Amino acid sequence: MNLIINFTEKRGEVELKLQEGKRLIDTLTFEFEANLDSVLILAVDKICKRNKIETLSLKMVKITGKVEKSSSAHKIAQTFIEAIKASKQAIIAGS
Repeated sequence: MNLIINFTEKRGEVELKLQEGKRLIDTLTFEFEANLDSVLILAVDKICKRNKIETLSLKMVKITGKVEKSSSAHKIAQTFIEAIKASKQAIIAGS
């Protein structure tokens, strides 16, 4: 499964898209103000639990949409993606 973090055209709104290949499995839209980090974590946990998958089992997580790469929102989402990758590597290294 893949997760797309899509910053919509509406300021302060993100849509999570859970996909298997190109097939859309589920979506979850949420709004944020200055709390993107905690809201993003909760939203990803929610969509994963709803679809009975583990966050670390996601094959790919990427950012799309209307967000500048230099913005705080993009940096927070990118840090979240890097944390998932680091967790996967730690599990592999510990095996």
